[in-house]
Amino acid sequence: MHPAMNDTPTVFFNAMILREPYSGVEVTVHQTLRALAEHGTMPICACLPVTHRPVPPAARVRLLTSAFARNSRFLRILWEQTALPVLLRRYRAPLLHAPAYVAPLLAPCPTLLTVHDLHVFTHPSFCGYGNRLHYRMLMPRSIRRAARIIAFSNHTRENICARFPEAASKITVIPPGISPDLKPCTDPVRLQSAKSRYGLAEKFLLFIGDLTRRKNIDGVMRAFAALHPKHPELQLTLAGHCDAQMRRAIRQTAAELGTAAQTNLPGYIAPADLAEVYSLAAALVFPSHDEGFGLPPLEAMACGCPAVCSEKPFAAMHGDAISACDPDSPASIAAATEPLLENSARREALVAAGLRRAADFSWQAAVVATERIYRDILGQAGFLNQIQQKL
Repeated sequence: MHPAMNDTPTVFFNAMILREPYSGVEVTVHQTLRALAEHGTMPICACLPVTHRPVPPAARVRLLTSAFARNSRFLRILWEQTALPVLLRRYRAPLLHAPAYVAPLLAPCPTLLTVHDLHVFTHPSFCGYGNRLHYRMLMPRSIRRAARIIAFSNHTRENICARFPEAASKITVIPPGISPDLKPCTDPVRLQSAKSRYGLAEKFLLFIGDLTRRKNIDGVMRAFAALHPKHPELQLTLAGHCDAQMRRAIRQTAAELGTAAQTNLPGYIAPADLAEVYSLAAALVFPSHDEGFGLPPLEAMACGCPAVCSEKPFAAMHGDAISACDPDSPASIAAATEPLLENSARREALVAAGLRRAADFSWQAAVVATERIYRDILGQAGFLNQIQQKL
């Protein structure tokens, strides 16, 4: 890393987690950084890998890039716990924003920690051994040491408070925004291009996200199988990152259910194509077993796609803007989905409610709230006047 730094106290932002293909965590980390560049007012120094999606240029934002950990999760964790504290000390950083669950234990400055969820504690069976080891070791210490904590939802805040009650007074709920690129698409050329690129049928149900057990892919497939006899033209598109073992399991389940020919696995959807894919879908089906926030339903709503979601936590977050279901019951998932295929009035009402709900989520508002926390921490540490004088 070869930053050009002046003497202005600068908030450091650790974005080293960014690595394709992005999951929901990486999407929100990248979009938070983008939003700070576009809407923020404070000087930021972001640490990120060499390969990353672009961040809008801003005089206040410096990007420190490194190739050290770009292809290795282990090396990235090692860098965060060893090299990052040295970097923070070298540049006398007054504050570190750690936007992905953990912070360096030897950080020489206050930290603002973003906790997306507590899956590793609430649903450990859905987490890999490496994740369990990493987060169970470092998250509790990061939470206890953090000056402040951001949670994206009240659901996550409640989970943190239940396990770490001493952290309750430090938590602020700041929902993420939605990418401005996500809006209903009506351009026939773009829509046809997306259909061809991803093998989409004229009418399809959509799941977007990492194809893992926690996302309840089996429940989605069994609900689709229940709907299929009445809707033989319907396709199920399961879009997202999928390892070889999960791909085999999906293919096997589809064969057992008799829906192999109607199950489409297009892989990762490029960000530039998301609006078209959401706009084409008959509905998003997202009955995950647990979510800290869950971006896909909100993205779908922003594009005019109705969303079928698990009652918890989505009903509390989005009310009547979603069609709620019991994720443990494929029959419930199918029952929540079927009216969106057969009842145009119900579908149109849900689309309208979803568009209104999506409009409530703004990255600009998220940045204002985040920078308010930056200022609180810096003010307590005595750095705020120095920053204001140099801006």
